[in-house]
Amino acid sequence: MKCKECEMENIEGALFCEECGSKLEAASDMKDRAVESSGSGPALVFTSADGETLEIPAKDEVVIGREDPISEVFPDIDLTGLGGMEKGVSRTHAVIHRSGGDCTVEDMGSTNGTYVNKKRVQPHVPQAIKPGDEVRFGKLALALKAA
Repeated sequence: MKCKECEMENIEGALFCEECGSKLEAASDMKDRAVESSGSGPALVFTSADGETLEIPAKDEVVIGREDPISEVFPDIDLTGLGGMEKGVSRTHAVIHRSGGDCTVEDMGSTNGTYVNKKRVQPHVPQAIKPGDEVRFGKLALALKAA
């Protein structure tokens, strides 16, 4: 994968250039990639009201928030492209935990809160989530679906 800034060839799947640190792939390019499940339950996808999709990586913990290179904050799922800044998403807003087929969302003390089906999640207390739930980060509402 070639960096558009410095032309360095990087390993396939890299998100940032090893040479200059530039982002290699826009979040909009990532939304259409398939996520392979690594035995930790079904692949999950967030869908916004306007039809945008964000796939949740098949990892034990997935950090959700807004990217901020100046503060060196790079969440696994960057909600900036979905209006995260305007809708009150914190840089490190929440974490999705996966264990087998079970998933929880944990608010990381965000300014504007995390909600599951319109009920506020207590900071640092994991809340079970499942396909069909609405999960809101600040004012950004996303539907959770199984892939």
